[in-house]
Amino acid sequence: MVTPVTPDEANEAIRAFMVAPVRRGRPLWPEEQAEYEELLDAWATAVRGGSHASPSSRYALNGS
Repeated sequence: MVTPVTPDEANEAIRAFMVAPVRRGRPLWPEEQAEYEELLDAWATAVRGGSHASPSSRYALNGS
């Protein structure tokens, strides 16, 4: 399902992704880079005023 998000919610999801203990202090692995790019796309859509974004399912936004 496509989840509407605000820029603040997308920022929080990005922060949660980046501070996860399993990746702290090291470069992103290729699969992590793809997930990070999904989160950035969701943020960019929200900033542009898009009503829907598709964030990674691991970092649900809007309490989903």
